[in-house]
Amino acid sequence: MLVIGIAASLALAGPVLAQAPDDEIQMDPAPAEPGSGSGSGSGSDAQAPVKDPKLAKKLLYAAQQLVMKGDYYTRAKRPDDAKPQYDQAVVAFQKSIELGDDVNVYFELALVEDKLGKFDEATKHLRVVTTATAGVRPDVAKKATAKLDEESAKIGIVTLTINPEGATVSLNGVELGKAPLPGPLILLPGTYTVAFQAEGFQPKEAELKVEAGSESERTIELEPVKIVIEPPKPREPEPEPPPPPPPSKLPLYVGGGTALGCVAVASVTGLMALTRHGTFVSKDATASERADAKSSGRLLAHVTDGMLLGAVAAGGFTTYWYFFKYKKALAKPPTEKNGAGKLDLSKLDVIPWVQPDAGGVFAAGSF
Repeated sequence: MLVIGIAASLALAGPVLAQAPDDEIQMDPAPAEPGSGSGSGSGSDAQAPVKDPKLAKKLLYAAQQLVMKGDYYTRAKRPDDAKPQYDQAVVAFQKSIELGDDVNVYFELALVEDKLGKFDEATKHLRVVTTATAGVRPDVAKKATAKLDEESAKIGIVTLTINPEGATVSLNGVELGKAPLPGPLILLPGTYTVAFQAEGFQPKEAELKVEAGSESERTIELEPVKIVIEPPKPREPEPEPPPPPPPSKLPLYVGGGTALGCVAVASVTGLMALTRHGTFVSKDATASERADAKSSGRLLAHVTDGMLLGAVAAGGFTTYWYFFKYKKALAKPPTEKNGAGKLDLSKLDVIPWVQPDAGGVFAAGSF
C-alpha cells in the first residue's frame, strides 16, 4: 500500500509541475555565515560555515524545485526564463553542500551546471563524486561515472608541472594558487594565457590551446634571475704629469736689456755732459753760454750717474738670476715616479740579528 501511495503522489506531481505558473519558486535565504556582517570585514579570514544538516536539506529541496521549474521552462522553449531558475538552483546546491555533508549533492549540482553550459565546473564536481571513498550511493556513483565520460568529450584537461614549487599560477589574470596545483586544469575549449611568477625567477607566460576531449601535459621551467657581477675595473694609471717647464729666460732678457740700455743712455749723456763742460771752460764762450753749459752739463752728469747706477743694479739682478735661479733650475734632476704616480722611496728594514755569542741588528733593503 505504501508503494502504491508514493507512486500515486508522483503521478499527481507530474501534471502539477507541467502546469507550473510563471511565478518563481521562492527559496528561503540561507542564514549569514558566522562571523560575517553587513559592513566591511576587518581583514581577517572568514570562519567556516557551521554545519546545519536540517537547513542543508531545505536548501537541497528548494534547489530541486528550482531545477524542475527550469526544466519546465526548457520544455516550453523559454530558455531566458529557465536560466535564472538554474542559476538559483546552483546557488542553493552550493549552500546545501556548505552546510551539509552529503557528497551526492555534487552530482545534482553538476547536472544543473551541464544545463547551463558550464561543462568545466560540471566535470570538476563529477570528479568529486567519482573519487569519493565514502558517502556516495551506488546508483549515483554509476550515473556520475557515465556523466563524467560524457562531459570529458566537451572539455580539455591540462596537467601542469611547474618548477620551482611555490610559484604563483594565474589563468587569464585570475590567480589559481601556488605550484604544485592540487589537480589538472579543466578548461572549456579555447585559448588561455597562463602566467607564472616566483621570487628570484624571471616571470613567464605560456599559451594553452585547449580542444574538446583533449588531455595534455606541460612542463614549465622558470629561469632564475641572472645576477650579473661585473669584475672590478682595473684602475687606470694616473697620467704622467707633464714635465716642468724650463726656467724662464725673461728675467735675463729684461735685466740684461735694462743694463745695456742704461749703459747706452749713460754713454750718450756722458758725452753730452763733456761737451757742455768744454763750452763751460772755453775762453771764447760768453757768460750766458757758460751759464747754460754749466746748468745743462750738471743735469746730464746727474742723468749719466743715474743710468750707470741703473746699469749696475740691472747687471747685478741679471747675474743673480742667472747663477742662482736659471742655472740651478737647469741643473736639478727630474723626479722619477712609479706607475701609481708616487715617488719611489728607498725601502729599509731593520732586522734583529742574534748569534750564540753576539747580537745586534742589521739593515736590509733596496735603494
